Amino acid sequence: MRALAALVLAAYLVPLAVPVPLMEDDEGLHAAIATEMVERGDWAVPRLMGQPFLDKPILYFWLQAASIAAFGASEFAVRLPGTLTALAGAIATGWLARVLFGATPALGAWGALVYATMLLPYAVSLSPLHDLVMVPLVAVAFGAFWKVHHAPSTAAAAQWTLVAGVALGLSMLGKGLTGVGLIGVGMAAWMAWTRTWSWRLVGAGAAALAIGTAIAWPWYAAMEAASPGYLRYFIVDRHIGGVAGDEQRHAGRPFWYYVPVLVAGTWPWIAAAARRRPARADLAERLVWSWLVADFVLLSAAGSKLATYLLPALPAVALLAARAIVDANDDADPAPGWLTVSTAAIPVLAAVAYAQWMAPEFVSGWELVVVVPLVVAGFFSVSTLGRAWSGSQRLLCVTAITLLCAALGGRPLVATYLTARGLSETMNAAGRLPQQLLIVDEGVGSFLFYLRPELRRGLTPDRVQRVSRFSILDRPPLDDRLVAISVDRLSGVRNLFDLPPGGDGPIGSFHVVPWSTIHPRVQ
Repeated sequence: MRALAALVLAAYLVPLAVPVPLMEDDEGLHAAIATEMVERGDWAVPRLMGQPFLDKPILYFWLQAASIAAFGASEFAVRLPGTLTALAGAIATGWLARVLFGATPALGAWGALVYATMLLPYAVSLSPLHDLVMVPLVAVAFGAFWKVHHAPSTAAAAQWTLVAGVALGLSMLGKGLTGVGLIGVGMAAWMAWTRTWSWRLVGAGAAALAIGTAIAWPWYAAMEAASPGYLRYFIVDRHIGGVAGDEQRHAGRPFWYYVPVLVAGTWPWIAAAARRRPARADLAERLVWSWLVADFVLLSAAGSKLATYLLPALPAVALLAARAIVDANDDADPAPGWLTVSTAAIPVLAAVAYAQWMAPEFVSGWELVVVVPLVVAGFFSVSTLGRAWSGSQRLLCVTAITLLCAALGGRPLVATYLTARGLSETMNAAGRLPQQLLIVDEGVGSFLFYLRPELRRGLTPDRVQRVSRFSILDRPPLDDRLVAISVDRLSGVRNLFDLPPGGDGPIGSFHVVPWSTIHPRVQ
């Protein structure tokens, strides 16, 4: 297991050493905000081009800003907190497995390794988002409330209530009231199912909520002072509106939206978790089922849905899979051979699909130099070194290698289409910004991050704007206005407008033209 654990750890740490440009929308945006925090010396209010950023709380920005302050503004510094937070989620899952199911070391190890090699948690760790911070905090909170329920004394219960309160407070700084809601419905469902209502648990929940509020409130008060109306916007519009309304950015998705997210996001370990049956579950496993099902239903009922919102519920799947693996015997291996083979085939099928879809000139040779040896090494280790391994161990090995192949081979290719670094390099070379820069159908975050500090300093949202291709000309004339169009979007823009010649550069570059030279195409 130590060799497998080292392989999984390498799958997380090795990609940090590969210089891949920051991607839009969220990764570049969050990096620009964290960089601005460091440059301004304002660690209380996250800002984008001087304006308070209201959509996300502060915790993950603090982590990124601290990393940038320590290591400088680089891709490594921006992504390091996400990698460490993702690993913290795996460690917290392993700890919770030990807390709920006993002191068997294998359970803790399998819980951590299974969560770490699920598709969605790993993918998000490569392009970190705020949702990552919720995973270890939610897992710790569930473990703390379990400890409260089984505490041998009032003093012990109080200590674990404090731990739960700190986890809740940090979750409020990480994603607002989301963590409180997910933990609350999970605990309530478990108490109703198992009839374990008690004044101790109810009191611990109320006390933990009070502690968490006391931890988070100073920052929320500072935000309200910096941007009056923030609390109403964030709590009423974003939280209540996101659950009950259909006006949020990610609204309008069907009730069953999270079904494929759950299956694909927890692959390949969902097959092992499915072997556990709620009807046969003991008290601890019923808590895990309550956590998973209640959170799944709550998120499915909400008006706003996004795949990463489900992340805090995925440790529950890892716990079920880990227990299935440890409890399995030779006749009922929860990781059959077909599952291992299908998982190993993923990078090969992805490479074939990519070659069919993309023009060959956009594929540089180094990706294949990296990926092919990894695939060969993976099959060698499974077929030769892993003969004495169980099916679950072989599956873990193949999955870790597959994820590493995707990180080192696939992510750099995707990033070339989703970054504005090329535009920053153009502006850096020019040494100046126009009076107004319109970026067509692309985020502005990575552009701001890669811009030289002296050019970035003092920018306002009016100077750099993201616009739709359909609204490029919907603004009054301005002498010094440039329009930037990524080369992979040029054909779509040219279907609507006549543009000056050019724009035949490589993927990742931008065609920058004066706004006055763009004219509607005559139909």
